[in-house]
Amino acid sequence: MLNFPPTGTDLVIGLAAFLLGWYLFGLHLSRRRGGALVRQIRDSIQFFGGAATIRWIGRSAFRIEVEPLAPPLSRLGVSLLLEPRETFLLWAFGRLSGRRDWLMVSATLSGGVKGAFEVYHPRRRGGGDSAHEVRSLGWAVEPFPGRAELLCAAPGPDGRALAQEVMGALRGLEIWGVRVRNKEPQLTVSLPLPVTETRVPLPIFPLLAHLAQLILAGGFSHEPQKEEKR
Repeated sequence: MLNFPPTGTDLVIGLAAFLLGWYLFGLHLSRRRGGALVRQIRDSIQFFGGAATIRWIGRSAFRIEVEPLAPPLSRLGVSLLLEPRETFLLWAFGRLSGRRDWLMVSATLSGGVKGAFEVYHPRRRGGGDSAHEVRSLGWAVEPFPGRAELLCAAPGPDGRALAQEVMGALRGLEIWGVRVRNKEPQLTVSLPLPVTETRVPLPIFPLLAHLAQLILAGGFSHEPQKEEKR
């Protein structure tokens, strides 16, 4: 029986019960959300053809790989990292910092890529890794025009021009990051996947062929020289 006002022991017991209840409820939500997203993404990529393999990574992430694909794509990788719904403090901190379920789409293209750039949101998932990489490459970082929340890094003006073209094709989507390189996978797009997004196919997938064409026709980059110096 709890005392009133509650003692320290009562508060500890109440907190423990809350955290345990949250864990069980969050685990249930994560399983339901994960299963729904596997089906949504699987249905979204069917029009690509190819053979798809699905691999779960723990309880909170999975990866789908599809190959072979028709040009201008040759292989597709889709990774999904769920919010940590089972742990209240991690979930609350993530919500306050704008984190959501995180979708990463990586495409290997059917030709050589000469342009390179990195567009990223410094306060969203993956932003820290992007910032570290562009520093190691010595690329200049600038705010992305028209998207104040994003930063753009490139080895030169050709890369920045290509970033403008690619981001123009992604207009209307909330983007956390876009990476273009001259090595596989040449294109990576990172974006949140809110619970309210129930469309099939997900909007990013029909855009991939057009993005690949833009990139394959893109400008020159000094990235090979940068990589040789690392």
